[in-house]
Amino acid sequence: MSLWFASIGLIFAAHTPFSTPESRAAELHHAQSTQIFQAATPRPFEIADNRNLNGGFCWASSSEKLTNFCGGDPKTGSHDISCSPFNYRPFLFNILNRTPNPCGGYPYEKIVAGAQNGQGARAWGAFDGNGNNIVKDYWVFHNCDGAGIQPDCAGDIKYIERLEGTNTEPNCTKGSHGRNHCTFTHPDSGTTFGQFKYWAGWYGNGQITEEDCKSQATGNWGGGVCDKIAKIENPYENDQNRVQGPGGAFSFMLFPWVCEADSNMVGNNFTWPTMSKWKTTTGWKCYADNEPGTPYVGWPPYIEIWLAGLYKEGNTYTIRLDKWMVNNSDTPVKMGQGGYKIYPCNSNDKCPW
Repeated sequence: MSLWFASIGLIFAAHTPFSTPESRAAELHHAQSTQIFQAATPRPFEIADNRNLNGGFCWASSSEKLTNFCGGDPKTGSHDISCSPFNYRPFLFNILNRTPNPCGGYPYEKIVAGAQNGQGARAWGAFDGNGNNIVKDYWVFHNCDGAGIQPDCAGDIKYIERLEGTNTEPNCTKGSHGRNHCTFTHPDSGTTFGQFKYWAGWYGNGQITEEDCKSQATGNWGGGVCDKIAKIENPYENDQNRVQGPGGAFSFMLFPWVCEADSNMVGNNFTWPTMSKWKTTTGWKCYADNEPGTPYVGWPPYIEIWLAGLYKEGNTYTIRLDKWMVNNSDTPVKMGQGGYKIYPCNSNDKCPW
């Protein structure tokens, strides 16, 4: 198992120091004082696909502005693992589907994401016999709890997070690809996870397909990297010993957290609390970096590829995982031997949640 996570350390060598948003404070000060108030009275616009961002908020239609925050308060948040990655939680997917819970009742939703226990999300980790988290990372698998919204007003459905390490100081580093990798501050716990210590993405079916290799904001990946990823077989898909049914075998890709300057962004709904240290109120956005760079040509330089199977083990469940990684190349490489196990976090476990 140590080989799997030691590999993440290889990423850091490719990055050089980069100034944080403090270096743009003077530049943004005027924009903050003149633009932040526009969020309350956005200009009329046309909805192209019911996902448009305007005035710093997502809209379900040209007349339906979504203003929901965790806990109902944009400053305090809520003690809830469903409150992620921002305190802004518009429930766009649920509203467009006009139901409080548009997810089905398959093994992923019921067991992995905890719906059978009334949970909107469920934390998992690797534990020893004393309930200690032995790998120092943990996972949160979301159902239809509104977590996962991104600055393109998409992604708030079946969000998946992998969090590693302990609290650190907020900072950012400009990578060789021009991407600004940042720490991530969780709205619930307030913990700041280091660069490349927070990875996020979305649930997929048993095998990764071309449909998974794109960004809502900028389009499809190129370079043939998706073809290579799609050829990786999920070793758990045809295993009759796993929990059967859709979601008993699944796959997903995770991406590192970045924050980028964007003069079109109004307000801090898509930066808070990650960039709260710099008191950034406008002109920036943070997101899980699944962007191709140049549509149909580029691809995300760093991708964790996970193939998973859900199993019953005694009176509990376990998820078995195989990991592959795209690490600044166009070719996925398998990390470790596979079969890494994680278990649900329960109230008596020494688990962060």
